[in-house]
Amino acid sequence: MSNIRNASNDDRTKIINLIIDMIGDKNPEKVAKQVVNDLFENNKFKTLVILEQNIVAGFSVLKRDSFEGANRVAEIVWLAIDKKFRRIGLGNKLVDYIEEYAKREDIRKLYVKTSPNNKSAVCFWIMMDYQFEARMLDFSLNNLDDYYFGKKL
Repeated sequence: MSNIRNASNDDRTKIINLIIDMIGDKNPEKVAKQVVNDLFENNKFKTLVILEQNIVAGFSVLKRDSFEGANRVAEIVWLAIDKKFRRIGLGNKLVDYIEEYAKREDIRKLYVKTSPNNKSAVCFWIMMDYQFEARMLDFSLNNLDDYYFGKKL
């Protein structure tokens, strides 16, 4: 049985390792540690973990006020499930939880950004009823585009 809760300091190492598995930076450990420090120190982030068999199996992060001038919009900036726990619905559960939380916080719309090269992520977000809204050319990294998906709550 899975359980979702706010991330705690005890979860930092697991979250760092999940981020390292996701990113392709030249120094992924340093980058992942910086990201996690920001997640825990910046109150714009709501960081959640999902437990399976009392083990942190994944995490997700909601960023409030992601886009300057936006009206009650937030962004899911991280979503990762440990490889050992994939394909059992934990990602779906995290997104459902975030969406319910966002509704309670009077957020009217959620966005998520992913790479067009990440076919499994593109399919996942479409499956979760997120609609393709934009392609940002050469946005995050040189010669790498990003897709933005959105969902009205």
